[in-house]
Amino acid sequence: MKYKLGLKPVHTHPRIRLCDYYTSDLPSVDSLKFPLGHAGLVKPRMYLNDRIGDCAIAGSIEEIRLANALRGVTVNFTDDTAVQNYSEITGYNPADPGSDQGTDVHELYEFRQNTGIVDADGNRHKIVAYAGLTPGDWDEMLIALSLFEVVGVGILVPDYAEAQFESGQAWHLIPGRHRVEGGHYIPVWGASDRHTAQLPTWGGDGAITAPFFSAFNTVAVVALTEEMFTGGKSPAGVDFDKLSSDLRKLDTGPVLAPTPRRRPRKDSDELAPRPGP
Repeated sequence: MKYKLGLKPVHTHPRIRLCDYYTSDLPSVDSLKFPLGHAGLVKPRMYLNDRIGDCAIAGSIEEIRLANALRGVTVNFTDDTAVQNYSEITGYNPADPGSDQGTDVHELYEFRQNTGIVDADGNRHKIVAYAGLTPGDWDEMLIALSLFEVVGVGILVPDYAEAQFESGQAWHLIPGRHRVEGGHYIPVWGASDRHTAQLPTWGGDGAITAPFFSAFNTVAVVALTEEMFTGGKSPAGVDFDKLSSDLRKLDTGPVLAPTPRRRPRKDSDELAPRPGP
């Protein structure tokens, strides 16, 4: 392949499931207005993912750049900081090619929570916790995108995906038997329509279709930031009071005092998770 991958096989999913905290305020897919998100707000960069398997770090950097761009702040990242973060998370040593083994998704998010991705100015960008979505559930991913602006996604990459990207096509499913090249991490940060989502990958603007996502998605994660628990900025449709309480019980992060609830939670309104692929 011309480009690198680098997401290790996903054996377990985040123990916090976002679907356990859905409320009656949760929007339906049919209520979403397309296009969704902010694709185009940040110009994607490679961050050496054509040379080393640091896709999870490159993707996390793009998430941080987008989150800051949404509040009018530009964060400085370089290839050197991508290598620094990759080394801190995985033990990668640029002098030892054999140490380029990719990233485990849980190690990635635990690092983002406990240490934080460092930028070129030495600032650490931390999250409070992370929650998982139902693998392969396109509708749930779109709803999470509408609420949180970005969803971290892991996929298996079939042997035709690189050619589709190179030709400017969205990743779409081709029937038949195809070789899987490995795992890849990308952030979904927009959806042009009900069936196509937008994402940065390999230094460019990519896209993914619903059937491809349903077939090849291995993990989907929402990063929970401190701002979501303070100042009334928590997205409607998620019970952040209960989530805040549960995070304290699980000791997963320094969650602050819960914000006032918008509406009493109705368990009957929860979305039941679909079985994974």
